[in-house]
Amino acid sequence: MQGHSSPTDRESLLPVCSLALDSSKQDFTLERRACARANWIKDFDWIESAMMPSRPGRVRAALFVDFDNVFLSLEAVDPRAAKRFAEQPGRWMHWLERGYHTTGGGREGRTRRALLLRNCYLNPATFSRFRGFFTRSAFSVIDCPPLTGGGKSGTDIYMAIDIIDALNHATPFDEFIILSADADFTPVLLRLRAHDRRTAILANAVVAPALTASCSYTIEQSVFIDSALGDVSAGVPGSPEAARPYSPRPFAPRQSLTGDYSVLPEVAAVLHESIEQDGPIPAAELPHFFFRFANFRNSDWFGFRSLRRLAEALTTVDTQLECGEPGEEWQMSLREAPLEPAPAESFEFEESAEPEESGEGLPALIETIHHLVGVPALDPDGFDLLFEHMAKLFDEGVTDRAAMSRLLQERAGEEGMSLPREAAEFVTTGLWQSGFDVGSDASDPDVVAKAFRDYIVVRCEQAQRPLSAEELTLVDEWLVGA
Repeated sequence: MQGHSSPTDRESLLPVCSLALDSSKQDFTLERRACARANWIKDFDWIESAMMPSRPGRVRAALFVDFDNVFLSLEAVDPRAAKRFAEQPGRWMHWLERGYHTTGGGREGRTRRALLLRNCYLNPATFSRFRGFFTRSAFSVIDCPPLTGGGKSGTDIYMAIDIIDALNHATPFDEFIILSADADFTPVLLRLRAHDRRTAILANAVVAPALTASCSYTIEQSVFIDSALGDVSAGVPGSPEAARPYSPRPFAPRQSLTGDYSVLPEVAAVLHESIEQDGPIPAAELPHFFFRFANFRNSDWFGFRSLRRLAEALTTVDTQLECGEPGEEWQMSLREAPLEPAPAESFEFEESAEPEESGEGLPALIETIHHLVGVPALDPDGFDLLFEHMAKLFDEGVTDRAAMSRLLQERAGEEGMSLPREAAEFVTTGLWQSGFDVGSDASDPDVVAKAFRDYIVVRCEQAQRPLSAEELTLVDEWLVGA
């Protein structure tokens, strides 16, 4: 019958089918073995990386910040420290990176940390104005809005989940730093200890004993305020080696700039502390030091154009710093004997009575906005000069942004003010992004100033730090001259 093979034919095909089946089984077995081997290698690589120690002299760390808890706790003790914590996270992060939290602020026994994971948890309904400062410091900011009528948020739960998840992260973290004094984290700390992870918490005066007993290091709030946030004029509290008093100049916008002087007080403070703790820093290592600041690029050295000029500018802010004689092996160090600080070359603001004590007034607001959005910290006369030259350039037909930035630097230089490239680019870019109509009253400096002022106000709002009515008045005085 057609379509059917005879028994003899089927028997003749059996060896062939058997051979094909054996070959198929063998291929399948080899494939399974290959997959199993690949999975084993993958698992082995993960185990090997988990067991692999950090690079010598460095600890891989994950940082979790309960912003509401820390800020309110600091504000109850020292409002100025709370403000520095919220607006200058780079300041205390540097302190953590150098391992001072493990020694109570002392020099001996420290190991550098690499803060590879940075999470900040805050209530956007209350503290959204501080979001931009942490975003600029490479934090992931997680909103934790109130979930109940009483204002209770789920911050501790969000943090606990993320901390446990970080245990299985591709990067095996050696240390978990939790800036919070909430006793709810006690079970989390016990779990981390069971996984052989080092832990650190920020403890206030009412911290639960069970919480401190569960962690490897306890950062006392008083040490954190004095050493990580406090005025460095008292040296590094907790460190017996801090024998020389340090008196940095207070922040003051300068009428004539040779670079971005607004960043120098913070840079000088951190540099002074580093030298005091670890000794002089050779010139070859200074670029690595400066890269910890978000707005640093070694193409212009904070607007000073060279490493040497930047180092010399730092010595004018902190009179105890010295950069030695020019040469291949010069270094930044501290003078043997403190010098009397020279009078600050500051612009006088009528409303800024004792701004260093009250934290109010135009100089303090300029510093805040500079850290928040990066606006150049020029004084009112400096911005008046820039806006006058911009209006003249518009009147001369200059409408290209790059050309405007370059010519603005040249015109400012002719007036005796060396304007940093980044500052010129920020002003011109801000004016263009504000939607300013070049063809409409562009030759009027007041119109240019108001357009830039509106741009800065919007940038602050975008950073979730809207300006109050009083602050808007100060901004008008700063940028518009009203």
